[in-house]
Amino acid sequence: MPEEELLKKYANEIGKLRKRAKKLNLSDEEVNKLFKQCFDVIKSLLILLGVLIIFYVLLNVHQPTASVVLRNVQSLIYPGFSLLRYISVPIIKRFPSLTELYDESCLVENPFFYVFDMECWPCQNVYSVIDLSDYTNKSLYHSGIPYVFKSNQKYVTLNDIIKLYKENKDVFDKDASRLMSNSRDIKNIQDLINYSENSTKSSKTHISWRINRMNPARIVRTLFPRPQIISEWSGQSVERYIMIDEPNALHHVLPSFECSYVFVIQGSGQQTVILRPTQECSDSCKTVSVVLKPSYVLWYNWWYWRPISLPMANATETSISYINSYC
Repeated sequence: MPEEELLKKYANEIGKLRKRAKKLNLSDEEVNKLFKQCFDVIKSLLILLGVLIIFYVLLNVHQPTASVVLRNVQSLIYPGFSLLRYISVPIIKRFPSLTELYDESCLVENPFFYVFDMECWPCQNVYSVIDLSDYTNKSLYHSGIPYVFKSNQKYVTLNDIIKLYKENKDVFDKDASRLMSNSRDIKNIQDLINYSENSTKSSKTHISWRINRMNPARIVRTLFPRPQIISEWSGQSVERYIMIDEPNALHHVLPSFECSYVFVIQGSGQQTVILRPTQECSDSCKTVSVVLKPSYVLWYNWWYWRPISLPMANATETSISYINSYC
């Protein structure tokens, strides 16, 4: 649009504002004062933006300035955080549910995260998920290639999970009571209990129970102990999930973890897991799939695969699976 037309349009909009101001019984003096205040605010914001840009450029380009700033700021970090914590106390008292954020390693995941020049050899020659149940060569267990194996996992049903909750109700209600579900009626474990007793329940419900604190995690491990292929010296993540999928549940993406080595234990029922290569390796690697049966464990590396869970065709039993990771 030409400059003259823009100025004409601007003048017309100013005229409309003045007419509206007269209808509100505002004098020309008052209207001019309001315009001046608006321009002063815009001018101040532009000056602030300019100062921030200059400061940012100096910190990233001029090394002596960056050194001086960092040297003086470091001594203020601890007092600054102490002050922030003191200020946040009334807010925490008003909204106690915010304390759940203390256990989060990441509050917002970056959807644009991408690793350039990543080596994709662990998934490059994978055409199927191999079964290492009877394999004695343990060097393959941590080569990066996805595999399944039959573990000593006991059969775990929804009734077992509900029983575990009832026996440790105080712990779970305090530290791990929330559920994520595609059903509006299921928001916590008590809802799940009521739902499981309802004879008219749908067969498409998917439930994800996330546990991210030590006490409930320790209790859940009594149902899903550490698989034998994972060393006792491995650092297992506190964050873990129990997935509950009814026979015709909708497909869902398995969660991402802080640790790269992920294992999925099938407690009961069956599910099909499709392993899609990550964006970095999509040109070099192929999509593979595997059927997880009870007591079987799927192992994969999160850097190379993004799994999707699908219901089994003609399934009649609810799928219960447990997902955890280690570093």
